[in-house]
Formats: sequence, C-alpha cells, structure tokens
Amino acid sequence: MNQWKAEHKGTSIFETVKWGESFLQDANRPDASIDAKLLMRFLLGFSETDFLLKRHERISDSIRDTYVNKIKQRAEGIPLQYITNSQEFMGLEFYVDERVLIPRQDTETLVEKLIEMNHKEQFETGIDIGTGSGCISIALAHSIQALKMIAIDVSQDALTVAKRNIEALNLEDRISTLWSDVFDSYELVEPVDLIVSNPPYISEEDCRTLMTEVRGHEPHLALTDGGDGLKFYRMISKEAKAYLKEGGIIAYEIGYNQGEAVTNILKDEGYKDIELIQDLAGKDRVVIGRK
Repeated sequence: MNQWKAEHKGTSIFETVKWGESFLQDANRPDASIDAKLLMRFLLGFSETDFLLKRHERISDSIRDTYVNKIKQRAEGIPLQYITNSQEFMGLEFYVDERVLIPRQDTETLVEKLIEMNHKEQFETGIDIGTGSGCISIALAHSIQALKMIAIDVSQDALTVAKRNIEALNLEDRISTLWSDVFDSYELVEPVDLIVSNPPYISEEDCRTLMTEVRGHEPHLALTDGGDGLKFYRMISKEAKAYLKEGGIIAYEIGYNQGEAVTNILKDEGYKDIELIQDLAGKDRVVIGRK
C-alpha cells in the first residue's frame, strides 16, 4: 500500500477512488464501489454533484494518504459508519462509533409509527430503554414538539454518545439521560405516556452467524441478551406497567421472527390493542400494545 502511495502521487480524485474500489473488491467487501466513493466524498466534504464536477482534479498528498488508510480500515471489515462517525436516521445526522449500534432503517418503522400515533395519542412524556446513540428519543422529540423523553442505557459509553447527539441537535431541554439496567435506577415521578425500546433481541445462537461488520465491531451487549432474544421483552413488559399511565403505549422493535412471541408476552402481561407492524420489506418489525 505504501508503494501505491509513492507511485500514484498526483493522481486524480477519480483514479484514487477507482483504486479504492479495486482494493475493497480484492478484500471481498460488499458495496465496494459505493463505499470507495463515499469515503472520498466524506474526506473532501463533497456532495454527489461536487464529486461529479471535480472528480478529475488532482488529489492532495495528505487527502490521498488519509484515504488509503480509511480504505484499509474498511477492507478489514470496520463498518463505514464507524470510519466516518456518521449515520443518517429519520433525516437527521447522528454521531456513531463502536460504543453504540449503528442506527438502521428497520428502526425508522418504529419511530414513524409512533409519530403517526401521536396525532391521536398526544404523547408528552416517554422513556426509551436501551437508547444507544439516542436515535429513537431524538427522532421522536425532533418530530413531536411537546414530547419529553428519558433515555436509559446500562452502558455509560453509550450514554456519552447519546448525550453528544442530543446536544448536537439542541434537545437537552427535552431529553435527559439515565444510567440504568432497565428500570433499576429510575425513580418514578409520575407515569408516562410512552415506553419504547429496541432491546438486544438477537439470540446468542443467531449472533454467531452475523456478518463480520456486525459481529466483530458493533457492541455485543447491544446485539444479544445472551439467550433466546426475548429476555428484555419479558422484563420490560412486566415492569413497564408500573411506569405507564393507564392507556399508555408500549412499543418495541423486534426481530423478523419474533412477532408471535412478543405479541404473546404482551397479552400475558395484560396489554390490549396489540398491533404487529411490518417493515418496508414486509417483515414483522414492530409490536405495540396499550396498558
């Protein structure tokens, strides 16, 4: 790689990106072409239009050397979002690193459903269990102006990232953070309108089959409960009744094969109006119930 740096001094942006694409292809990385271009755009601060207009300009030595190092990181399986420390979610830009899960489009299904429900429910207070990057609390508070959230996580590292994102979007007055294992450290002031969670729901067995990008780099604690993937649904559903207003909403993201199991957990705990919602791919993704 160092030899490539020396031999390609003065090459264009486009030629450097084509080298990056080839390097990622040789490493069997998926989406090599997309990632190679996105990494360059990230380093240069270019939009897609900027890249098209300026791709034949010469690249500086410093940018080229940084690009080569970041391509190497991506070739080793480090997710693109951890290299750029950025991921878009619900139209908002979030800081992410290896202390938190990368926000995914699957979770937008949950947030979109709650925003839709708010027209009738008029949420004012909510708790987000296992907040991670803070993406659920932040996206909800950003869209629902009257909503105040408490973002809970058992990982102090995750809460540090969440606080950074909360401050970046100027939501400190409406989102507070709390270190707690589910509700253990939470002191009830008054019942809330909404409890939402995207808990670790991948079973320990399925966790072993995940892609290297996920299994090797995203926090294990946020991926699996170490058992059948249902531990936190059971725990939260049971305990949440003490913290929800009568008629309040409990809402979960679930794995594609957990719809029946989580629905039954809510039924067993006495929740009503239970709804199972599919994502854009038609897979079970969200379960919602009412106290």
